[in-house]
Amino acid sequence: MKNIFRRMLHRLNRKKGNMAEDLSFSRKQIFCIAAGTVLAVFSAIMAGETTVLDEGNTIVRGGPGDADAFYELRVGGISDSMEDISVKVSRREYSEDEALMLFDSLMEGLAVYIVGKNEDLGGIDTDLVLPATVDGYEGIRLSWAPEDPSLISEEGKVNNLYLTEPETTTLGVTLKTGDIKRDYVIPVTVLPRENITAEELLKILDEEIEAADEEQKLSGTLTLPDMIAGRKLEYLEKKDQSWTVIFFSGLAAAVLLGLKPRQEKLKSEKLRETALLLDYSEMASKLMVYMGAGLTVRNAWIRITDDYRHSVESGKQMARPVYDEMLVTAGDFSKGVSETKALAEFAARCRLKCYLKLVSLLEQNRRIGDARLEAAMALEIQEAFEQRKNVARRLGEEAGTRLVLPLVISLMTVMIIAAVPAMLTLA
Repeated sequence: MKNIFRRMLHRLNRKKGNMAEDLSFSRKQIFCIAAGTVLAVFSAIMAGETTVLDEGNTIVRGGPGDADAFYELRVGGISDSMEDISVKVSRREYSEDEALMLFDSLMEGLAVYIVGKNEDLGGIDTDLVLPATVDGYEGIRLSWAPEDPSLISEEGKVNNLYLTEPETTTLGVTLKTGDIKRDYVIPVTVLPRENITAEELLKILDEEIEAADEEQKLSGTLTLPDMIAGRKLEYLEKKDQSWTVIFFSGLAAAVLLGLKPRQEKLKSEKLRETALLLDYSEMASKLMVYMGAGLTVRNAWIRITDDYRHSVESGKQMARPVYDEMLVTAGDFSKGVSETKALAEFAARCRLKCYLKLVSLLEQNRRIGDARLEAAMALEIQEAFEQRKNVARRLGEEAGTRLVLPLVISLMTVMIIAAVPAMLTLA
């Protein structure tokens, strides 16, 4: 019974939830209907307040300059029902007397609208403003026709760069509204430019020299302009300054030659350092093998250098920096120099950390007879081989970088070889 009661209660709660969801949905629908009704009433009220028809079936026209209007109306009496029609209402136009009066009024104050940044039209040196319409004179169009377009353009740009004295010209303007139009002439005085840049003066000079050359083609000489833009010109022949290039080229060559020995020395030292790093693992391995066979450091050293000398003399091996330094140390041994000093000088000549570490291990073994020398040497040789691989990898990357430019040049050459015949064929 308890389970049946619980099921009935669960179903009842679920039905209440569904009813609540339906009620929420219905509220949304009611809100949409109410909002639409309010907006419709508001639109109907506004439509009733705004009407284009006055008493006597008249419609008010737009003023001059306004756009033509179109209205949708309904008309009765044509048929049994109301008919829809579209009515075009053109804007109002001025009568001839109104137009002429407005033309005269506009011309009296037109100078204020077109003067731009100039003080007045009796002396202009910057661009004018030539409008197509003027505020307060709606429906009247202005079109401009300068007397000298090379001096004042139709857009009002003033070209007074070449003037040397004031020049008087005129601006023609046509006022038009509907079918009524009148032509007027406005006198204007253009002043020469006061602040002319050197670039502008050079441009003027180039143009005048080009014009003079064209005019004097039949003459045996070319006479250059004496004045431009009110400025007197003076010409001097430009001397050949190639000696300065030669002098500074020689100076640069001297500096580079002075730096060349130092650069070659640095390059040689870098190559020597790389060779020492590459040969370290082999040299340490040989030393360990001979010492493991029971030879002392001195005897192992001499054995290695003797093998190296015979290989070089027989042409089986090229000279290597590390073995050359070992030969010097072997010579110190034969001269009676102490082993400690000879090895220290060897490490100092090699100037690399790995050789300093190797000499330190050998000296430590000589002094205290460290039994762990073999393990330490094995670890050092392992690190030496890793170091050799890193050096070889770095050298390979540098070689690849140096090959980029030749490869690019080769690619460009191939592209030119392939493209030029094709272009010539098309031509």
